[in-house]
Amino acid sequence: MQLIVLRPDGLCARLPLWAMALAGSALVLLIAAAVVMAYLAGQSQREVVRIPVTTTLDPVAVEAAEREAAQEGLNHLVERVVALERQLSRVDLRIRSVGDSLGLDVADLAPDPGGQGGPLLDGPDSPLEMHDRLLALEHLLGRHRAAVDTVDSELRLEAAREALFPQQRPVEDDAWISSAFGYREDPFTGNRRFHSGMDFAGRPGSEIRAAGGGLVVFAGRNSSFGNLVEIAHGGGLNTRYAHNAEILVEPGQRVEAGEVIATMGRTGRATDTHLHYEVVNAGQALNPYDFLPDRD
Repeated sequence: MQLIVLRPDGLCARLPLWAMALAGSALVLLIAAAVVMAYLAGQSQREVVRIPVTTTLDPVAVEAAEREAAQEGLNHLVERVVALERQLSRVDLRIRSVGDSLGLDVADLAPDPGGQGGPLLDGPDSPLEMHDRLLALEHLLGRHRAAVDTVDSELRLEAAREALFPQQRPVEDDAWISSAFGYREDPFTGNRRFHSGMDFAGRPGSEIRAAGGGLVVFAGRNSSFGNLVEIAHGGGLNTRYAHNAEILVEPGQRVEAGEVIATMGRTGRATDTHLHYEVVNAGQALNPYDFLPDRD
């Protein structure tokens, strides 16, 4: 058999069938060879980029690393516990020192720890036990710091009370007591009358000082007391300074113990130069002698 093929120039060409079969077989062989070559090239590329991967770790190295990490954590906890114990010792020392200076019973300031006990065991040797010890020390340190705060608060209150309480001599050292507190003969009428304060005689113009710190609630003229200064010391306790020649403070002014507030004179109902000094608690006159230093 022959295959007739029409050529581009319009003429017909006759090809034997066996030649066409041979050409088709050659084309199939070429395609198969190309596929085989592509497969072999891919396999060769895979061999080139293959990276070996270790699938197991050395158990001895892993255990050593875990032990090292645990030891580092334990060392950190030990350092923290030692630091807390040192802080606790310093806080205890401060509590005792401040308590002794104030005459306070330090045991009464600390919170009641409650019952304690348990078996006698060796010290902690694991991170968990050391962590529990750390938490216990932090709790104890917090309780002791609370005790220190109580002592500091008591110290501040005591200092404030000490500064406000009228316990200093309101006149200079050369002044003397010319009339005591209580019943006496009135210097103008000679009749028995109650004297609500204490009189200090001294030099005209000598300094009059606040017996304690406080707030000036009155500074001005009074018909009987003359030039009068009154200081509130808190808690309803006031002091009064009468018959002054000159007033050196103003109402609303805060003064400290020993601060000069006036000069001695004889204004108001007075026979001569002196200070009439009163201590009043909630409106009731108290004996000023009980508030003077022991040497008086």
